[in-house]
Parts: sequence; C-alpha cells; structure tokens
Amino acid sequence: MSLSETAPHLIVRIQHRLGALELDVAFTLTQPWTVLFGPSGSGKTTVLRAIAGFVRPDAGSIVSRFYGREFAMTDTAKKIFVEPHKRSVRVAGQGAALFPHLTVRENIAFGAEGTAAADIVQEAIARFQLPGMADKFPWMLSGGERQRVAIARAATAAVSLSEGSILLLDEPFTGQDVQLRDELIEELRGWLAHTERPVLSVTHDVGETFQLGTEVIKIADGRVVRQGPVAEVLALERERLLEQLSPSKGTPA
Repeated sequence: MSLSETAPHLIVRIQHRLGALELDVAFTLTQPWTVLFGPSGSGKTTVLRAIAGFVRPDAGSIVSRFYGREFAMTDTAKKIFVEPHKRSVRVAGQGAALFPHLTVRENIAFGAEGTAAADIVQEAIARFQLPGMADKFPWMLSGGERQRVAIARAATAAVSLSEGSILLLDEPFTGQDVQLRDELIEELRGWLAHTERPVLSVTHDVGETFQLGTEVIKIADGRVVRQGPVAEVLALERERLLEQLSPSKGTPA
C-alpha cells in the first residue's frame, strides 16, 4: 500500500508564546516531502521541536494519520502529551550531536530498530558517501562530514521504524557545498520516498528549497503565510535571488 499524496500524514494546529513571538500555526502535511520556509526568528524550529515533543505548546494538537489511523501526539484539550522517545518521529538538527565514543557506523546504527537494522545501516553508509569513514570517530571528521553522519543516523532510525514514522530535518544541509548538498538531497529524497517516510524540513535557503522542488509552507512572524508548490509560494524570493546572481546592469566591461 502506498501513501496517498492527498491524504494527510500530519495535522498541526498549535499556539505557543516564545519570548516576543506569538506562534499560531495550522497546516496539514500531505506530500512525501514538505519544506517549512521562513527567515530566522519566524518560529520554524519551534514548530519542529513541538512536533518532536521537545516543546509543549500552550494550546492545540499534533496528530499523525497513516492509512486511515490517527495517533494524537499532542492534544492540550484532552491533556495528551506523548514523550519524545515514544513518538514515531526522528530528528536531525542544525548541530551534529554525535556520540564521541562511537564510530560513524555505530552512530548511524544508534536508534535503528528491527531485524533489518544492519542492512539499513549499511545502505545509509553507502547512500551518504561514508564508506571510508565508517570506522572513524566523530573527532576525526570535518564539520560537514559530521552533519552528513547526523542526517544518515536520523534517516536510518526513521526508515527502520514501523510504518507511520516521520523525519524532521532542521537546516540539515548547513556546511555542505552546493554540489554535495544537491547529491545528498537526491539520495535522501529517493530513499525516503521508496520507504514511504514523509519528511518535514526547515530552511531559509531559497536555492535548497527549489532544488527539492516540493510543497512549501511559508511562515513569517509565527504565522503560516502560504502553502503550496515552491514555484508559486517562493516566486518573489526566486526573482530576488536571480537578480543577486545576475551581473549588475551597466557595469563596464
């Protein structure tokens, strides 16, 4: 059975005050990959942390739905709050928080479940271009390499879970050069689409969002401004980016 691209995978309706920011968002995920796009301080990471269970929203609900079955992870009206480790959610954040005493292979394997875990770990090592680093420790890697391991670990854990798991990525490709970033995006998107694990990723990078070419939820000042295809939602941002990249008009040869 395949996930429908119109049936909701996640329904989020939350209100939360964080300092001066009044977060009030409502959206539904229906696509295999969705990008939460917005400037720094707009509330993107707080939304992700609420879905993961690291933030208890002041009000609202977070419900996952797969194949007609619903599971409330948060519902303030019903006093439901599922602890982070009990949610079918895996997260890769901005910082590569790896276990320093474990090798790359052992870090990726951490959190993987099921009888096929070893095979999934091996596939992740290959897909994320880590074969030569599998037996190294985190302190032996560059910052970009550590981030790749963190993404591989989160993806491996999500893939190894039973159906209904969601992968959350918070600025996951920071520190990667553009070519490698694009390669990792294609590998990750292909792998997760094949295993039917939906993704919600956070970024403020216009180029990265267009490379993904997927559904976008644009957020500003704690509110959802618009949701839809990237070409429609970020048309203005794309124009500005192209203007910045094009040679200045009237510049002498």
